[in-house]
Amino acid sequence: MSTPSASLFPPPDPETGVIRAGERLLLLPTLHQAVEFALLVRRAFFAHRPTAVAIELPRSIEEPFRRAVLRLPLLTVLLYPEGEETVYLLVEPHEAMVEGTRLALENGCRLALVDRDDGSYPLHRDRAPDPYALTRIGPAAYLRPFLESRPPSADPRDVARERAMAWRLNQLTAEGETVLWIGGAAHVRGLLGALDGPLAEPLDRLHRDEARLAALSPESTGEVMSELPWVSADYERARTVGRAFAFDAEVDTLASIDRLLLAAAERYRVDQGEGVPPTAFRALAQFSRRLSLVQGVLTPGFYELVVAARGTVDDDFAWHVWDLGAAWPWPDGTHSLPEIKLSGEDLLLEGRRVRFRRRFPGKERRLSRLPVRKRPKEQRKGDWRRLKFDQGICSYPPEDVAVERFGNRLRARALRLLTDETRRVQPMTTSLLDGVDVKETLRRLHEGRLWVYEEARLKGGAGSVVVIFDEDEEGYPWKTTWMGEHGQESDMAFYATPLGEKLVGPGISSCTYGGFLMTIPPGRLYDVWTDPDYQGPFRAPEVLLLAALDYAREPRVVYAAKKPPRAALKRFASRLGKRIVFLPIGSLSSLRLQRLRRFHVLAGREVRGWAKEYVPE
Repeated sequence: MSTPSASLFPPPDPETGVIRAGERLLLLPTLHQAVEFALLVRRAFFAHRPTAVAIELPRSIEEPFRRAVLRLPLLTVLLYPEGEETVYLLVEPHEAMVEGTRLALENGCRLALVDRDDGSYPLHRDRAPDPYALTRIGPAAYLRPFLESRPPSADPRDVARERAMAWRLNQLTAEGETVLWIGGAAHVRGLLGALDGPLAEPLDRLHRDEARLAALSPESTGEVMSELPWVSADYERARTVGRAFAFDAEVDTLASIDRLLLAAAERYRVDQGEGVPPTAFRALAQFSRRLSLVQGVLTPGFYELVVAARGTVDDDFAWHVWDLGAAWPWPDGTHSLPEIKLSGEDLLLEGRRVRFRRRFPGKERRLSRLPVRKRPKEQRKGDWRRLKFDQGICSYPPEDVAVERFGNRLRARALRLLTDETRRVQPMTTSLLDGVDVKETLRRLHEGRLWVYEEARLKGGAGSVVVIFDEDEEGYPWKTTWMGEHGQESDMAFYATPLGEKLVGPGISSCTYGGFLMTIPPGRLYDVWTDPDYQGPFRAPEVLLLAALDYAREPRVVYAAKKPPRAALKRFASRLGKRIVFLPIGSLSSLRLQRLRRFHVLAGREVRGWAKEYVPE
């Protein structure tokens, strides 16, 4: 038995979502700017083979809209004035009405734009379930409850539009056409009601002579396309080869995003010489999912994806995600239209700022400034190499602060490790000693005794710190020693990738540590790479460790690496009255190590004045 709400409209087709409104009239409810509904349009068109396609757009813009659709996959913006504002419609391949128009033009069907143009357009921002849900539950299960929860609009402007569309649809069917109407799901209930009542020819504008087309600037795709350009491009490729009928790996949004992240990770690996760890991908997936749920959707938009990439990896990875995801594979080389630059804050047409609003509200949450800093580029090749890296080189201060904090954390961790080794747990007799061991007390609660712990007091702390990222020194030919600039900085010795090989700005070289030594207080470290005391059959990591033992003023040296040092080095430390505390580098945060490992060398102190414009945060 059907419920009363279900009897208000015919049931949607389980495969296509189409609602049959008459013998020759089919209605396809859609959500604007959703790739999932563009796929439903393709299903519906080839399943029902209409002779005419009707679109929820005013016929006053039919001629420029046709031209914009015929330019696809080149991206075109249709603009026309509306009072003091300029209304714009970005013609994107994943928009359902655009797909319907393309199919009509490609298959020789009649195309009719049936909406009313009376100079006003109510912008309703009704919340709707994420379209991605229909890929899992099916079109009918998605559309039926959605339509049941949306009664016909009482807004007089909506009523007038729906009556105008109903009249024009009746005219098409009366002429013998089998019509497929494609439009917003919010209008379906009102349209069905209007079709059952008396209708009259609407009075509205027939032409907009001031409507014009512009080519979308490549710089704008990432910020203003309603879907990730990468995802939209995947859909365009699938339909070009005659597919895009099923929610498979080619057009599934989450599968497409996964491909984007993998491609960005590969570019990141080539660019940085180190891959994105699997743990970062898991964190990114969880982070972006939670950001999406805050927005009330199932799939991350471009903003959420870039924020998650930056938060879980770093700015460089976020930039690669943005750069790949925002690129549109089909640049407009025709130069037949003026170029429009459109961002989250403004619209520039031929260099002039324009007040604007979007034709469909849809996914307006994506129209926002993306939180990624674009990489500056050389105006002329070789500009950045004019400053030479000679005796005046220096470090980048924010990275100095980060590495000092890291060294202090390693020292503290080593001391905690040694303290745990000396910890003694016993039942309480006459004293609480250093405190109650809650864990042991609970574990042995059945004994009815309180357990306490005692820790031996360590004399002295940890002095030098050695971190070895890569024991193979072959790829790290640059070996040098740096002196601390003030009392809060350590002296450093390290081996790294070549200085001046990779420039990220004028006089700014990006390098990667193979390993480094830090020792305090500063101002004492001789050049360890030329010191005769360390010459002999020692590899670069061993040279750093020998120097760390020599220069340490505390009885312990922290050594973080993949493998512990040789026994001979431990015996050498013992003869000096010192101890090497080994920390497996795999026990440290891989993301933190990855960020710390890359550093920047400046050609001189004056470069610090502009370095922050080029060095990622």
